[in-house]
Amino acid sequence: MRFLIRLDNPGRYSPKDCRRLSKETFEAVRGFQADVGSLRISNCAVELDLLLNNENCLQNAVEALENKISRLLTLRKLDVQTKSVEREEAIRLGLDLFNEERYWESHEILEEIWRPVMGVEKEILHALILLAASLVHLQKDETSVSLSIMKRAHTILSGMHADYSGIELDELKVTLNQMVTENKPKFFKINASL
Repeated sequence: MRFLIRLDNPGRYSPKDCRRLSKETFEAVRGFQADVGSLRISNCAVELDLLLNNENCLQNAVEALENKISRLLTLRKLDVQTKSVEREEAIRLGLDLFNEERYWESHEILEEIWRPVMGVEKEILHALILLAASLVHLQKDETSVSLSIMKRAHTILSGMHADYSGIELDELKVTLNQMVTENKPKFFKINASL
């Protein structure tokens, strides 16, 4: 079983702590037949995949993680089918998650609606998915990977001239241009009027 765990980050951790925290969290939960998958650190949360052989150990593993890092913010089982949401709702949810620095979740929801669309909409959604993926890598202290993916999103969006579903693409392009020009990706918010 796989769970997405988000623990509060009261400013104690940055992506530079990712490798160390991966080892420490694994040590904290391994006695509960658990493993830690990908660990990511944002300004507001330490996010990780918790892999369990036995769901009965979930509570103990979560308590061990809280003792090691901080209080639990969210817990979501990942091995279950999520219900589909309408396109506009998925875009709003994807942007909300992005703006909460929940980039992995944003990527997942936007990818669901990206698959069946075509044309310019597909390109814009692809760029948003790439941006979320880029920042997932930044959360893992993989700056060069983050920048490479961000450049791909920047290239896609540079040819776009209209707003999309309330997303202010011109403002987004300015933000991306600055980060790409300076070779310095950072966490940011996407402005939209949804």
